[in-house]
Amino acid sequence: MGEVTALNPVLRVAQALQEPKAVTVRRDAAWKLYESLEVPRLEKTDLRRVAWEVGEFEPSDAPVPEAALGYVRELAHSYALVVDGRIREIHLSEEAKEKGVVVTSILEACDAHPEIWNRHFGTIVPAEEAKWTALNMALFAGGLFVLVPRGAELEQPVEVVYVWTGRTFSACSRSLVVTEPLSRLRYAETTFASDGGRFVNSHVLEVFAGQASRVEIATADEWAKGGIHFVTRRAKAGNDAEIDWVVADTSDGQAVETIESALVGQGSRSFARVMGLGHGRAHVEITASMRHVGRHTESEISMNGALRDRANVIFRSRTQIEKGAIGAGSEQHDRMIMVDGTARADAIPMLLIDENDVERCGHAASVGKIDPLQVYYLMSRGIPQSVAVQMIIWGYLRDSVEALPSDAMRDLVVSRVERELAR
Repeated sequence: MGEVTALNPVLRVAQALQEPKAVTVRRDAAWKLYESLEVPRLEKTDLRRVAWEVGEFEPSDAPVPEAALGYVRELAHSYALVVDGRIREIHLSEEAKEKGVVVTSILEACDAHPEIWNRHFGTIVPAEEAKWTALNMALFAGGLFVLVPRGAELEQPVEVVYVWTGRTFSACSRSLVVTEPLSRLRYAETTFASDGGRFVNSHVLEVFAGQASRVEIATADEWAKGGIHFVTRRAKAGNDAEIDWVVADTSDGQAVETIESALVGQGSRSFARVMGLGHGRAHVEITASMRHVGRHTESEISMNGALRDRANVIFRSRTQIEKGAIGAGSEQHDRMIMVDGTARADAIPMLLIDENDVERCGHAASVGKIDPLQVYYLMSRGIPQSVAVQMIIWGYLRDSVEALPSDAMRDLVVSRVERELAR
């Protein structure tokens, strides 16, 4: 490779982190790609007015908001606290230590586990995929590397708590999770974001599930007003591996989010459950995607959302069955309800099938207001109208909340939802 000619944003991150030169060269190439790529045109989200401001990367001594600090102190399992792109703390549980689970920073893994890092890093979510993934590769800083050894089964989750204090800065988060054959991992990401300037944030998670392993991924996001957040979370499944997603989003800012399972291995499976509560002036686009490549793969997508105020939320469920994915089976279910007439919702199911020999493939989608007969029935039992509306909404959202991996995470999402429903 030639000499690094990185522009200032890349150099600032690289020098601050004291990283290997090979990583900086990779950043440099991604930054040039980012600058050359046109602003993408999305079907329902206009990005032409986005100010692609990345700010300056500086070590942050900003205090952790009380809500995030209180949440972290309640965690009994393994966790990492990442504030404005810098890891503040990593705690490894006794269970994880005993079973040989590795939890370290994404950059330290480059030297400590080079073979695994080089095999998977940047291959599941490549820089050239989109303008925002190129930005992430160029400026990634805070993030974890998690490795679960062969045969290890963790009962308690490993969680990353991301905190954005509202500063405009050039630091993107990126994590890599690898499970070796016959292992099990419950992995979680929780975000706390404060309102801030008009900056661009690009978040990436890459997961590789080895043969016959099971990975359960849970997220609790609350992207705030000010910047725009691009979120790309993707998992790749080996033979007979299973990947399950539980996504809880209560954002009131602007976000473009994708979760995807690439079912490459034969007999691999994936289930995605997405729960969204749009409020305020939120503009959130969430795509849940299943890509069937291997034979006899199975997937299911279930998306449930509720909207109020002037929120604009797009739910897109996407299933792609590639040529050669014989015996694939897939189902999609999207349901969205609007609490207020000022909210806007779109549920867009997509089936892309290039293989004739499939087991099954179906979808169903609905968008509408709360049924007034349901409200009337509850009110006839002495329940106030506002409480009746909340009960109906919880009927849509409860299953997803109950599927979250820890009491702390469930309590957090419940408190966020109840806070907005009580307004």
